[in-house]
Amino acid sequence: MEDNGEATASTVAGAEDGGSGNIKVKVSYGSNDFDVLISPQSTFADLKNVIAKTTGLDPEVQNLLFRGKEKDDQEGLDMAGVKDNTKVIVMEKPLGKEVDIVKDEEIEEKVEEISRGVEAVSLVRKENDEFAEQVASLEAVVSSGTQVADKDFVFLTEMLMRQLLKLDEIDAQGEGRTQRKLEVRRVQALVDKLDDLKTVNSKLSVETPETASSESSLQSSKM
Repeated sequence: MEDNGEATASTVAGAEDGGSGNIKVKVSYGSNDFDVLISPQSTFADLKNVIAKTTGLDPEVQNLLFRGKEKDDQEGLDMAGVKDNTKVIVMEKPLGKEVDIVKDEEIEEKVEEISRGVEAVSLVRKENDEFAEQVASLEAVVSSGTQVADKDFVFLTEMLMRQLLKLDEIDAQGEGRTQRKLEVRRVQALVDKLDDLKTVNSKLSVETPETASSESSLQSSKM
């Protein structure tokens, strides 16, 4: 038998093995089983190319398993122990690295989006803390029996309504959305308290000196 030194490979279906020293490799791909002829001096990359001609499966998406292990493209068949009638299993690779990278980027973007939402809600919360202090100051004055000017209630109510608009404009996800809901409820509770205080305040008798004093105190605490 004359060996011309060239690594030749072909599928059994269309091959005319002229005694070139090829071996027959049994290939299993899904529910399909077929044989290919290939030189034992070929690599697994060469085997992938032969398999591609039969299956149409691009070599880049093929995983070749031999004896339960995935084989490297550059590894030689003879060095790996592939002999005549050896069985090789072909598996299609899972989603490529490019897709994995895209998924990682999507996760990072999601985390950043949540972080931005949490930060935005936090800034509004700090402002609400100041308005809450002003509502508490009004409550203390009204509870003492001193009537407060209506404009103080109007001012705080308008400011709190603006805070609700700010919260509504925040595009929050995950933890940010939860915190936004809590802050909305807090602001709404402050607005309700102002309404209750305004009702109580309207029933108090007007005492000019104390009213003026309370107005001066509130104005100094406004933002």
